[in-house]
Amino acid sequence: MSITPRRLPRPFDPIRKRGIYLLPNLFTTLNLFAGFYAIVQAMNHEFEKAAIAIFVAMVLDSLDGRIARLTRTQSAFGAEYDSLSDMVSFGAAPALVMYEWALRDSGRLGWIAAFVYCAGAALRLARFNTQLAVADKRWFTGLPSPAAAALVAGMIWVLNDYQVRGFDVKWFAAALTVYAGITMISSVKFYSGKDINLRRAVPFWVTIVILLALLLISIDPSHVLWGIALAYGVSGYVGWVVQRWRTEATEKKHENIRDAIEEGDITGLARMLAVTPPNAVIARGGRSLLMVAVEETNLPAIELLVQRGAALDQRDEKGHTALALAAEMGFQEAIEMLLGAGADPNAQDLAGMTPLDIAEEHGAHDISSLLLRHGAKSSKELAPTEP
Repeated sequence: MSITPRRLPRPFDPIRKRGIYLLPNLFTTLNLFAGFYAIVQAMNHEFEKAAIAIFVAMVLDSLDGRIARLTRTQSAFGAEYDSLSDMVSFGAAPALVMYEWALRDSGRLGWIAAFVYCAGAALRLARFNTQLAVADKRWFTGLPSPAAAALVAGMIWVLNDYQVRGFDVKWFAAALTVYAGITMISSVKFYSGKDINLRRAVPFWVTIVILLALLLISIDPSHVLWGIALAYGVSGYVGWVVQRWRTEATEKKHENIRDAIEEGDITGLARMLAVTPPNAVIARGGRSLLMVAVEETNLPAIELLVQRGAALDQRDEKGHTALALAAEMGFQEAIEMLLGAGADPNAQDLAGMTPLDIAEEHGAHDISSLLLRHGAKSSKELAPTEP
C-alpha cells in the first residue's frame, strides 16, 4: 500500500489578495488629493486656489459614484473610501481654509465656528451612511457636505476677487460657517435630484437651460457657483416653510375625518372614505389615516381602513410604518391585525430600526414574541455581513 506524501505549505506560496476596482477609486483618490491640496494652499495663503480645489473635489466626488454604477464596480471598500475622502475634502478642508482666511484672529469664536462645521460634516456623513438603505432617494436629510463646502469655499472665492480680507468679514464668515455646519446635521430636506433619469428624453428647454448655466459659469465661475450654492443652501428651509403651510391646509381639509377617528365614529369614517382616499396624509409628519388610527388606538378604524385598501407599507417622514407606530405604543391588537393583513415585520425606519427593535427597546416582551412568530428580525440580523 502506497502512502501519498502530504504536501507541506511552501513559504513562498502566493497569497490571494482581494483587489479593488481601479477606475472609481482613482476618482475618489483625486477627490482626496483636491481636498488635501486645498489645505496646503490655505496654509500658503493661496485662498483662491484652495477654494477652486474644493469645487474640483465636488466634481470628482460626483463622478466616482456614477462611474462605479455605470461600470458595475460598486464595492463596500469604495463606499468607505469615498466617505473618508469626503470628510477631508468637504469637512476638514473647508473648515481649515475658512479658519486660515477669516477666523484665525477671532480667538475662541474662530476655532469653535470651524469645529462646528467640521463636526457637522462628520456627523452628516455618518448619518448618511447609516440611513443609506432606508432613506428616500429623492431627498437628502440635512445639507449635503459638498453643498456646505460650496457655501464656504464660494464665499472665499468671491470676496477674494474683490480683494476683501477675511478679517474684515470675520463675523459674517463665522455665521456662514456655523450655518453650514448646523444645517448639515438638521432634519431639513434638500432635493437630491436622484429621481432624474438621464437616459430618458427631456424637453428641449431643459437643454437650453443647461447650456445657459454652463455659459454663465464659464463667464463668471465664482459668482455663479456661489450663487447656486446659496440658493440650494436655503432651499431646504424654504421647502420646509412651504410644506408646513401645505400641511396646515391639509389638516384643515381633513379635520372632519380626523375627528371621526378620534371620536370613534366608524359610521362617519366609512361615509367620508367614499370621497377620501384611504392612503390620504392628514397629519403632520406625513402621518396617514391608518397611522392616525393607530395613534388614537382605534382598532375598528384600523380594521375599516385595512378593508378599504390602506397601504400597510406607507411611511411617515421618519420612515415609520403603521406597524412600527403600533409597536412603539404597545398596541398589541393593532399589531396582530396589521401582521395578519400582510404588514412587513422587517420594515426599517430612517434610523434603521425595525418594529422588533422598537418593541425590545420599550421592554414589550409579548409584542416581541408576536413579531418573532411572524418572522421579524432585528436591525443587526438584517445588516449585511462583510464578505
